Amino acid sequence: MRRKGVIFVFIVICLISIALCEEEDEDDPTNPHRDPSKCEVCKYVVTELEGNLLDTSKTHEVFKIGHEFDKEKKEVKYTKSLVRLIEVLEGVCDRIMNYNIHAERESSRRLAKGTSETMQTLKDLRNKGVKVDLGIPDDMWDIPSAPVYKMKQYCDTLIETYEQLIEEWYFDEPSDRKDLTTLLCIDNYLPKGDDECLEEVWTGKEKVNFENNQKEEDEKIEKEKEEKNNSKKGKNKKNSKKEKKKGDQRKDKSKKRKSTEEYKSNPSTEKRKTEL
Repeated sequence: MRRKGVIFVFIVICLISIALCEEEDEDDPTNPHRDPSKCEVCKYVVTELEGNLLDTSKTHEVFKIGHEFDKEKKEVKYTKSLVRLIEVLEGVCDRIMNYNIHAERESSRRLAKGTSETMQTLKDLRNKGVKVDLGIPDDMWDIPSAPVYKMKQYCDTLIETYEQLIEEWYFDEPSDRKDLTTLLCIDNYLPKGDDECLEEVWTGKEKVNFENNQKEEDEKIEKEKEEKNNSKKGKNKKNSKKEKKKGDQRKDKSKKRKSTEEYKSNPSTEKRKTEL
């Protein structure tokens, strides 16, 4: 009975974590469900482009190119053909749809293929007979999330925009080819200096420290509260000075009025007026 209670609490924590992630600011760099950055998009487009080229490099197929009535037709290896490049480019962005959000991983490493640790844990619990309700049918658990769909859209735009550049790179001699990440991402697609994520790799150790993140968030909230209180104190102090100044001015007016009244009511004043 105690074990069931522990499992139930664990599931509740997982579901709360997922809900909180959905409510977070999409522009917050610590939110794993934020929109993909340009750096992340280019990084994984190159990864899939190179992966697709590698997958299609193992064939020895040869094309014969020429007119129907030509006696001798030019032979072209598939690995050096335009057909291969077209097929590769058409498949790149579809491969992006195999990515998932791995909320437990830091920075751009959050986007990766395979099932995240959190989702795998939930699946294992479900397979053990524990009821896990994510608010969606079980067969929809593996549907790509919104950031992955957006990365696919950005991928389509990137490929369309730089198709000519990629084609020129493809037909260069391998010895003359520039590194594709440098050529496509650093030299063309990304704003200057916005390439930090390109160096990030997943070794299994780069995990999010949720405890530190929560501590930093708490400190941020406390700092904002303190600044707000200081701002209020500053306003109150300023208002207090204004009130004091107004009070002093009222006192000065009162003193002047009193002096004038005393002067007028003084008999010697009337006498001087008469003499004049």
